[in-house]
Amino acid sequence: MEIAFLLKKIIGFWLMPLSICVLLMASGLLLLWLNKHIKLGKLLTTTGLLLLMLFSWHPFSTPLLRPIEQSYAQFEISNQVEHVVVLGTGVESDEAVPVTSHLSSSARARLMEGLRILNAQPNAKLIVTGYGGNNSKSSAEVYAHVAMSLGIDGSRITKFEQARDTKEEALFVSKHVGNQSLALVTSASHMPRAYQFFMDAKVNALPAPTFYIAKYTEKTDWKFNSAGLFKSERAIYEYIGQAWAWLNR
Repeated sequence: MEIAFLLKKIIGFWLMPLSICVLLMASGLLLLWLNKHIKLGKLLTTTGLLLLMLFSWHPFSTPLLRPIEQSYAQFEISNQVEHVVVLGTGVESDEAVPVTSHLSSSARARLMEGLRILNAQPNAKLIVTGYGGNNSKSSAEVYAHVAMSLGIDGSRITKFEQARDTKEEALFVSKHVGNQSLALVTSASHMPRAYQFFMDAKVNALPAPTFYIAKYTEKTDWKFNSAGLFKSERAIYEYIGQAWAWLNR
């Protein structure tokens, strides 16, 4: 299990758009500096640069990600559930900043959506998940801390800090809730894969996607920048994640 987990992380890293582009350009530049295989070096460098521009270009990255994010509709607040599950994601614990700043942008969006749903469900319980990784605190612990600082009673919160990925989160939650209903809160791009894991675990879940980043406005953004690259990375990461989950079913 440990080897498979590490292998998944390594493969995922090297198949990310930025990693591919940097590898191509670095390989090309190395050949040029060594004055060997000049044509190949030029080809690799140019390909890496063009791919970087393409992945960073909003008219490419937005359509690449948007179909994934639009897989499920937003949660209807009138739906009644017994639990609200907020899946873990990146946190960075720095005691020099407020605890709300320990959450990444995606973590903050997930928790805020979870609390929005929880506030409409006076008898529901909040379940937060996610391990710490290289951080001193788990995402579940930070979620719980922020939720309590915003007025949520600690007795309503259950933490699963050992869950390292979505499959493990689904298994932990399944054992805890049984057949009880829940709202499953995660990033919109992550929802198709997450929801499938929870269905496989026989959990009675309703999707509650949040943190949409592939949004259409009246005017198309024709720029290429880091925000465009981020959308491409999210799309490719999820396509890879779905393929990995299919291979391991």
